[in-house]
Amino acid sequence: MATLGEGNTPLIPSITARGLSFKLENCNLSGSYKDRFIAAEVTRLLSIGARACVATSSGNTGAALAAYCARYEIRAVILVNQDAPAGKLQQMQAHGAQVLRIPHFAANPEVTTAVFETLLEFSRERAVPLVVSAYHYCPEGMRGVERIAQEFDAPDHLFVPVGSGGLYAAVIRGFAARGGRMPRVHAVQPAGCLTVVASALRGDDEVRPVVSTTKVSGLSVPMDIDGSLALSLLREYGGSGISVRDEEIWRAQQWLLEREGIYAEPAGAAAFAGWQQAVAAGTVRESEHSICLVTGHGFKDPVSVALGAERHPDRTVEVASLTTALREVTC
Repeated sequence: MATLGEGNTPLIPSITARGLSFKLENCNLSGSYKDRFIAAEVTRLLSIGARACVATSSGNTGAALAAYCARYEIRAVILVNQDAPAGKLQQMQAHGAQVLRIPHFAANPEVTTAVFETLLEFSRERAVPLVVSAYHYCPEGMRGVERIAQEFDAPDHLFVPVGSGGLYAAVIRGFAARGGRMPRVHAVQPAGCLTVVASALRGDDEVRPVVSTTKVSGLSVPMDIDGSLALSLLREYGGSGISVRDEEIWRAQQWLLEREGIYAEPAGAAAFAGWQQAVAAGTVRESEHSICLVTGHGFKDPVSVALGAERHPDRTVEVASLTTALREVTC
């Protein structure tokens, strides 16, 4: 079995909100929950004797895949959006993966569809496995994500960020397989790429393609991959769809950094932004037991963290002025 020690991530209580906890998936080795998916998927690749694979990624799948492929001597070729954050690209490249940038991929649904069609044909012709973190393409890998539901007791509410919808589906399937109490699992999606949540809010069953405008890496999936699956499970188990603006996600990220001590990328703060909105709207009480999934580490997106750091600029202080400066900043 392929492993880098993924899973069993911390669950910590919030110190600013009563009843709220954070599941720190950013503590997986490569910095995101995608380690769970890749561990299971690389186990499958090893079982069939694969020595190379091709994958699509907005960043975290590729970073995890590159790490595990380095360990198990599998050549990884990863297709990414032209705007993928530098931190994620550096991870992939540092582990030895070959990265191909595709303009407008993961933003324009027509380009994205064409890329997947090309990859599927290539995979069939050359017998090179295609790795995509979705049940539609890699169900065995996604079953590795379902194990997250075994690591904590069911809360009243669970907030999950949504891109393709695979993580949302995995969480619910994990709890359903476990049995017992089922939490209300809420789907939180950027307003600039509203596929699953738009259908939930409209009250229909159609996950429509969109031109994505969100700048939140990892949550820009402009077409239905696992979206219909996520939508059906949301309806079956009584979750709700929550649309959050990019600005709300960035504010939630800053809150986690400054007030909770949690170093998260924007996508990793999206669930918390959804919880904040639900509490403000009165649909969730702060006293109810809620858990937010923090899906990715802050080092993944250094630009967003740098913007937060600018709120607290450093100072150059001469030794002669040090005592005065210390008084100023400690009072």
